[in-house]
Amino acid sequence: MLVTGAASGIGLGLVQSLSAKGVTVIGLDRDAALAEGPDAYRMDVGEEADWVRVVKAVVDRHGRIDGLVNCAGIIRMAPLVETAIDDFRATMRVNVEGPFLGMKHVLPLMLAAGRGSIVNLSSTAGIAGAGGASAYCASKGAVRLMSKAAALEAIAAGGAVRVNSLHPAMTETPMVGEIVRQLGGDPSIKDAMRQLQPSGELIPVAAIVDGIEFLLSDQSRYINGTEFVVDNGFTAQ
Repeated sequence: MLVTGAASGIGLGLVQSLSAKGVTVIGLDRDAALAEGPDAYRMDVGEEADWVRVVKAVVDRHGRIDGLVNCAGIIRMAPLVETAIDDFRATMRVNVEGPFLGMKHVLPLMLAAGRGSIVNLSSTAGIAGAGGASAYCASKGAVRLMSKAAALEAIAAGGAVRVNSLHPAMTETPMVGEIVRQLGGDPSIKDAMRQLQPSGELIPVAAIVDGIEFLLSDQSRYINGTEFVVDNGFTAQ
């Protein structure tokens, strides 16, 4: 099982949960400390050579890859007309090119083996717009439709491989702190984020992890090419 963005947030929570269940998990992240373990690799998800290197190393060591979860992501908060092109491109590189490259290099192995599940982390911002986050919304919308296209290609190839996107609402991760920082650092910003949620609370990481594990499991064997929303009613508004 490959998990990108494994050093923090949802990726870290997923690695910890799967490892506790005895699953062999390969954590992928740019964090140098993470790469010290035998089942972790330092990599840049937007660098194709890193994907080639890591996928080869994992297959050489473990023989196969049964699951891929693309959790790595960044956000740049700014109105569209104030968004620097470099920030837009950086967002696309991590949030879109990362999952694209992961699927490009892992999906053929899964199809050859006749099994596998891929979960690409999108967001409720990939379903509904969010002012001040045009680059992020664009990237997460792209992940949603790219996942659907990949699922259809996998089905046409005849392999029992599934590709789905998972869409959390605002989740209690370090990204929330980064958003607050980018918006000026006022602690009341986080309170405002909570007030946008019907429940008045941010989604806990564990709830997102549960959703990912369901999509990875055989219990979801007929769920393919869909957007799986974990938002406690946010998109119902």
